[in-house]
Amino acid sequence: MRLIALLAALHAVAAQDPCSQAAQPAGVVAGTKCLRPEGGGGWRRARQRQAATLSVADTTADKNRRCPSVDMGKLEDLWPEKHFRGPLKGPNSYFARVPPHFLAHHANFTACRRRVYIDVGARDFESGLGEMFKVYPALGAFDEFYVFEAVAGFYKLPPAHQLERLLSRYMSADRIASFSRRHFFFQAFIGARSESSTVPPTIGLSDFLRTALQLKPSDMVVLKLDVEGYEYDIVSTLLADGTHSLIDEMMCEVHYGHPKMTSMFNWCSGRARSGKPQPREFWCNYTLADASEMYASLRDAGVYAHHWP
Repeated sequence: MRLIALLAALHAVAAQDPCSQAAQPAGVVAGTKCLRPEGGGGWRRARQRQAATLSVADTTADKNRRCPSVDMGKLEDLWPEKHFRGPLKGPNSYFARVPPHFLAHHANFTACRRRVYIDVGARDFESGLGEMFKVYPALGAFDEFYVFEAVAGFYKLPPAHQLERLLSRYMSADRIASFSRRHFFFQAFIGARSESSTVPPTIGLSDFLRTALQLKPSDMVVLKLDVEGYEYDIVSTLLADGTHSLIDEMMCEVHYGHPKMTSMFNWCSGRARSGKPQPREFWCNYTLADASEMYASLRDAGVYAHHWP
């Protein structure tokens, strides 16, 4: 009930965007820069090394001591030459290269206060959380699961017997029995700031992490973000308001305009596959360089960030 009340409060009052021109300077964590696309997509890199610690007022308190300890040297190299993802099959595929570098394989999270997984843009259980368990089985030891999908009717848990069978590879019987009480689904958008006028409503990610979930640095938080181009605005705000310090690991699908993407998927061409004219997606103004800078800014800030295919 507390979570429902907090979410209702988020809908009622839209969060201030610390990157907006109207925002007060005090709303931006010292030492950060707001990242915005400029001049057709030029991304301005923000080095956040200092900001990762500025939002923690008392590092001596257990709840404000980061858990787990993160070694950024364990991260895989980004592969912008292959549009980050690379092939999906074979020895150099994304699923062969990247999952071995996931944080839980290199960090001890058993002592963390809470272990939280957040899936933004899940679509349905099988292709969302179900697929994530396959590539990241350590998530089976997590305590809380929060899933977002804006399109009505896509997401629902499988029948109990099928769910038990799917989860049995990743968690014990008692954790399977309690899973439905630890799993929360929201039909809502996730954005840079809360906005109650959209349909469905938009929940600001910073609001959700800080206010609704009341996360602390002592919690292990893994976030998957697939928000169809809004990742730039969301990441910009997380870095500007310091909430990135609550995220240990992020898998982010990035969107940008590129001739290869146009030839492969007809993206940003101004035409549908049928040949009919259609508006270009807003994220077509971002470039491969912008995407590289966004990932680098997250990593510079201490977020263990991966591309998500």
